Amino acid sequence: MIGRTDTLIKEVKEVLEWDILKFWSGMQDPRGGFYGKIAEGLAADKDADREEQLNARIIWAFSNAYRMFRKKEYLMPAMNGKDYFIQHFIDHKYGGAFAYVDSWGEKKDTDALLSNQALAIYALSEFYGATKDEESLKQAINLYKIVEKEFHDLTLGGYREVLSRDFTVKDESRLAVSHLYLLESYSNLYRVWRDASLRGVIADLLDVMVSEFFNSATGHIEPRFSKDWNPVPSGCMFGLDLEASWAILDAAYAIEDIDAINHVKDVCLELYKAGMDGLMGEGYVAFGKDVDGAIDSQMIPWVQAESLIANLCAWKYQSVPEGADYALRIWDYIKDHLNDTTDTIAFRMFPMHDARACVQVMNIFR
Repeated sequence: MIGRTDTLIKEVKEVLEWDILKFWSGMQDPRGGFYGKIAEGLAADKDADREEQLNARIIWAFSNAYRMFRKKEYLMPAMNGKDYFIQHFIDHKYGGAFAYVDSWGEKKDTDALLSNQALAIYALSEFYGATKDEESLKQAINLYKIVEKEFHDLTLGGYREVLSRDFTVKDESRLAVSHLYLLESYSNLYRVWRDASLRGVIADLLDVMVSEFFNSATGHIEPRFSKDWNPVPSGCMFGLDLEASWAILDAAYAIEDIDAINHVKDVCLELYKAGMDGLMGEGYVAFGKDVDGAIDSQMIPWVQAESLIANLCAWKYQSVPEGADYALRIWDYIKDHLNDTTDTIAFRMFPMHDARACVQVMNIFR
């Protein structure tokens, strides 16, 4: 890492500002919010439906950038996205967040998904952290309370996956990715709203991640369970393992609980090692393994983003010296293969994961 740190920081800052943020700034709709889909030639598909998760991720990216750089060109897209999000994606009758609206902002898919509620909290709490906008904090807290009241299964543990608009249960599966998003969102909310009950919920959720979703026999995260915690065979996802390896530890640090840190630290190291089993000779991390154990060698940009963060966190916080070299190797792959300005699988196409990776690099070396 010696001799490369300044170059790395300079490169990730340039990618963040001149590639990721500049691109998504151009996807703003004059009517409000962001266009729902990128069409042929990277033009905006102005008639496409709008996905809640993508909009939340864009809001997070611009809010975080404004928090870091204090530039007006990042505040305006964040504010535009936040205003549109609260007006159109928040259900002002029942209180959850819609999955989809059409290009005019009319509700399209009204199911309440756990992952959607989580990403909404993540985005709105980040906007509050950057601007101290009270409305965004109020909405984030309301969503947190809805998740705890409607999604949280106090009998069997964990959180239900899909409810209808009026919170009738539709799918009681337990998905690891949704629980991880929820952990990240709750940690982000706790950093700006130091509520004692939220702190306890985060501690409980940490326990669910390491005692239920973590498979100690394989070192991987089990992606899916039934409502009564029977695993549903579905292989593993290296990107999920790597994201969990740093996000779980980050949440334990967020609540400043030494017992929680000690409880999860070794698990996070095992997840890191298991995730890096997916490192391919070309320098990228593969998608995962199927149920038969065969490697799915697809290259997915968000996986590389999480791999970059995980390796630097393993190097800095888990005493893994090779993490620094792997991080540089993955960053070189990103620069060489995912920087095509005309490619729909370019690094910038996953605004939250990719922006977050750049930000984490700068924070780690700050």
